[in-house]
Amino acid sequence: MKIAPQLRKELDFLNGALDRIEASVERSARPRIRDLRLRLHDWAARVAVIGQVKAGKSTFLNAFLHQHDFLPSDVNPWTSVVTNMRINLPEDPVTGARFEFFSEADWDEIINGGTRIRKLTEELLPGFDTDILREQSEQMRRRAQRRLGKHYQMLLGQHHDYDFLAPDLLQRYVCAGPGADDGLEREALGRYAALTKSANIYMRLPEFQVPTIITDTPGVNDPFLVRDEFTCRSLDRSDVFIMVLSAHQPLTDVDLALIRILAKQDDKDVLIFLNRIDELDDYAVEVPRVIADVSRRLRAAIPDIDFKIVAGSAYLADLTQRSDEEAAWARAEMDSMELAQYLYSRFGRVPEDPIDRLLLASGVEEVKHVLSAVIDGGVGRQQLAQLRGDLRAELSGMQFVARRERDTLQMQIESIRSDVAEAAIEEMSSEIVATEALRGALENHVESAEHQIEAVLNRGWSALETRLNKSIEDFVLSQRDRFEDVLRTNRIRDGRPPRSFETDTTALQIALEREVTKSYARSRAAIDVLLDNAIHACRTTVADRFDDPSEEIDLSDMPHDTFTSTLTLTRRALRINFALERGWAFWRGPTVNIDKTLDGLRIVAAEELRPAVEKILQAYGEALVERASAGGSRLRVMVRMMEMIVRERTLQLKQERAELERLARDPQMQSRLASRIQSKLEVLERRLINLGAIESAVSSTMMPRRKPATRAA
Repeated sequence: MKIAPQLRKELDFLNGALDRIEASVERSARPRIRDLRLRLHDWAARVAVIGQVKAGKSTFLNAFLHQHDFLPSDVNPWTSVVTNMRINLPEDPVTGARFEFFSEADWDEIINGGTRIRKLTEELLPGFDTDILREQSEQMRRRAQRRLGKHYQMLLGQHHDYDFLAPDLLQRYVCAGPGADDGLEREALGRYAALTKSANIYMRLPEFQVPTIITDTPGVNDPFLVRDEFTCRSLDRSDVFIMVLSAHQPLTDVDLALIRILAKQDDKDVLIFLNRIDELDDYAVEVPRVIADVSRRLRAAIPDIDFKIVAGSAYLADLTQRSDEEAAWARAEMDSMELAQYLYSRFGRVPEDPIDRLLLASGVEEVKHVLSAVIDGGVGRQQLAQLRGDLRAELSGMQFVARRERDTLQMQIESIRSDVAEAAIEEMSSEIVATEALRGALENHVESAEHQIEAVLNRGWSALETRLNKSIEDFVLSQRDRFEDVLRTNRIRDGRPPRSFETDTTALQIALEREVTKSYARSRAAIDVLLDNAIHACRTTVADRFDDPSEEIDLSDMPHDTFTSTLTLTRRALRINFALERGWAFWRGPTVNIDKTLDGLRIVAAEELRPAVEKILQAYGEALVERASAGGSRLRVMVRMMEMIVRERTLQLKQERAELERLARDPQMQSRLASRIQSKLEVLERRLINLGAIESAVSSTMMPRRKPATRAA
C-alpha cells in the first residue's frame, strides 16, 4: 500500500509551485524562494513507537518495515538508545547508518534535567525518581568508560558513519552485551551501547510516499530509569505516536501516564496498537472485550484526545515474513479454526491463503492504513499548510512589488514630454525627502516597542520572583498552627515535645503554580498589546504613501498562548527539627521556641526550593521571551517589507529624476526611453500573469485536517 499519498501530492504541488515561481521572478528574489525550498526539503513526517518495556515495540517495527529481526527485540536493561529509521529523506544516503555518541553536556543534561518533558515525566509517570535516574546515569557513564577505556574521551560527542546496514552492526551500538565488565574491551556485541545516544538508520522504502522518520524508543516502566527518560524526551521530537500495549495487561497506570504526557503537548496524534492478541484464549470473544475496555477507560481518563485502536499481533506478522522451517511449523499451528472465526467476526471475511489470514489477523496492514490517514490529515498537513501560507505571503509580496514597478513605468511613459518632465522633477525631489523620512519613523516604532517589551519582561520576572517568595513565606507562616497541634498532641501522649516535624509541600506547589499562571497571563497580555500597537503604528505610517505589503502578517498562532507550570518540587515533604530551649530550671524539660522553629523552616524551605524556583523562573522567562521574539520577528519582517518598498521607491525616484533631467534636454532619448519602458512593461505584465496563476493555485483550499475517530474494532 501507499502511506500518505495525499501529502505526497501536496509536496509535489509545493515543489512545482516553487519551480514556477523561481522561473518567473528576477534573480534578486530567488534567495527567498530557495529558503522555502530548503524548509520543504527538511520536512518529514515524524512517528514514534512508544510503550512499556517488553510490549513488543521492536518486533512490531520489524514486521511493519518488513525487516525481520533487524531491530534488536531482546535487549539488555542497560540499553537506552533511541533508534531513528530515516525513510526516503531526500538529503540522506540511500542506505547506511550514523551512530551518535553522548557528549559531556549530554551526560550533564541527563543527570541534572531541566527540560519541560523531564518536569512532566516527574509529575505524571509513576515510579520515576530523579535521584535514582542520576545514580543510574552515573553508573551508565562509568560502564562506558570501563568498556571503551582510552577511547572513551576520543568518542565523546563524535559519531560513526556506515554505508551499509546489517543487524550485527546495529547490535554493536544498541545491545549492551555481557552483564559483567570483564573482557568488555574485546567484546564486539554492544561495545558502544553505553555511550551511544542515538542510532540513525537510512532507508529507501517505496511504500512511504513522504519522507518519514520512525523512532523506536527504549520504553518505560523499567527499573533502569534512563529508558523512561529517553522515551519521554522523544515525545518532543515526534508528531504521531503508535503506542504499543500488551493485550494481556492493556492500559496500565504507566500507559495512561504516558498518554497524559502526550495530551499536554500540542497537536499530537495517537494510535493505540493492542499487541499479542495471539496469546489470548479466545480471539473472537477476548479481542472485542479488550478493545472496548481500553476505549472506555481512555475516554474516561483523557476525554480531550482523539485516538484510534487497532488490535493485532506483531508475532503473526513476523511469521508471514519468515521462510524457515520453524516459522512454517508455527504458521500451521496458529492458522486455526479459532483464527478463522475471529477474522470472520472482525472483518467479515476469511482470506483463502494462510499467509493472508495471518497477515490480516496481525493488524499491521490496518496500522499502515490508519497511519497513512493520520499523516495525511494530521499535524503534517498543518505544517505543510503553514509552509503554503508562507509561500502565498511571498507571492503577495512579489506581486505587490511588480505592480508598483508597473505603475511607475506607466507614469514614466506619461512623463517623457519635456514640459511634463520638468514639473515632475520638482515633485520627485519633494517625494524623495518625504519617502526617506519614513524609514526612520518605522525604525523608531520598532525600537520603542522592543524597549517597552524588555521592560515588561524584566518587571514580570521580578514580580513573579517576589510573588513566589511571598508564597513560600505564607506557607512557612501557615505552619505555626500545625506546629502547635503537633506539640499539643505529643505533650498529651508522651509528656514531652517531639524532636522534629514533617510538613507536606503539595499546597505550596499548587500556590506556586497558580502564581506562575497568573503572572504569565498578565505579562503575555502586556507584550501582545505592545506588539499590536507597534504593528498598527507602522501600518499607519506608510498608509498614505503605499499599499500595505504585509496584510498576511498578524499575531495569530504565536507560541505559548498559555503557560502552565510543570514544576515538581524535589521533595514532597520538608523535615525540620524543633528549636528546643532550656530554662534556668534544669529539672524541667526543654520547651519549643515556635518562632525559632519557623525561622529554621524558612531557611530549609529557601534552600530546598531555590533550585525549583530558579528553574520555573527560567522556564517562565524563556516562554515569554520566545513569544515576544516570535512577535518581534513578525514585526521586523513587516518593517523589512515596508523598508524594502521605501528603498526601492527612493531609488526609483532618484533614478527617474536623473533620467527626466536628461530627458528634458534630448528628444531622441525620449523616443528610445519610451521604447525601452514599453518592453519592461510587457515583461512585468507576463510576470504578473504567471504569479497570479500560481497564487490562485496556492490559495486553493487544502484538504481539511482529519482526526481519526475512536473505533472499537
